[in-house]
Amino acid sequence: MHQDNPLITFEQAGPHVTAWTSTSSSPVVSEDPKDDYRYGYLTSPLRQRGLDVTVEYGLSDYIVHAALPDGSSLIISPLQESPSEEPEFPESWTAIRHRDTGPSVYEEIYDSEPGGPDARYGGSVPSLLAAVDTRLDQLGVPPRPERQRSSQERVADAVLHRAGFITAVSFDGERYHRLPSAMTDPTEQRRAVSRASAALQDEGFTVLCDSVLLTSKGRSPIDGTDLPASAPPRVSAALAPSPSAGPRTVRTPLAAGPPPRPVLPPARPSTIPGR
Repeated sequence: MHQDNPLITFEQAGPHVTAWTSTSSSPVVSEDPKDDYRYGYLTSPLRQRGLDVTVEYGLSDYIVHAALPDGSSLIISPLQESPSEEPEFPESWTAIRHRDTGPSVYEEIYDSEPGGPDARYGGSVPSLLAAVDTRLDQLGVPPRPERQRSSQERVADAVLHRAGFITAVSFDGERYHRLPSAMTDPTEQRRAVSRASAALQDEGFTVLCDSVLLTSKGRSPIDGTDLPASAPPRVSAALAPSPSAGPRTVRTPLAAGPPPRPVLPPARPSTIPGR
């Protein structure tokens, strides 16, 4: 993938299929992409807001840790208790803010695990990042710099339009694409997504798409050639939101053996002073 090309993720919500485009122009990533264990679509948007970000090993999978300006920490984690049926696509996410020293904090920012308040979003990365961004705004974390739409994004728009997608705008003003509301036949949807996915890859873009949205002949949008051998399979490079702040390098060395488990925040304290 060309460094300045946007990244596109296809999602299905009920009978509707959407395509979200976000740019990785001048991405703020580690010097070695393996340091992010292919969680670049989470680490990059956090670094773009000036945060120090590392990827660590949790109970059974990698987690994203970001240090916040008030001394608390943000931890974004996929489900840690049981493996996903499709490891490349975590089925749910949690985002927790905590602080052990000083005034203790334990705050659930996002929880799409079964039974959680955001369960309806499942493994949706845009929904996760939208919730995290909203809380970071409230905490006074600097926003990402504004930018103009790039020529590469316009190319992606044209490819999606040729495949049958139309432009839409979300309630918070973000542009995205969707298949026409009248197109509810799963076979027809898979054909459209497969056409779009193949054409986007031909243009050099990286695509994140659940295999159920592709025809049997559709090419897999996941490229695992640079996945480190020691990493669990549930990590994939996909979505990296928009513009960049100044570059920042974060190194997370690969462990030769099973990585040690970092101390995670308590399961749930009896009081919640940080809410």
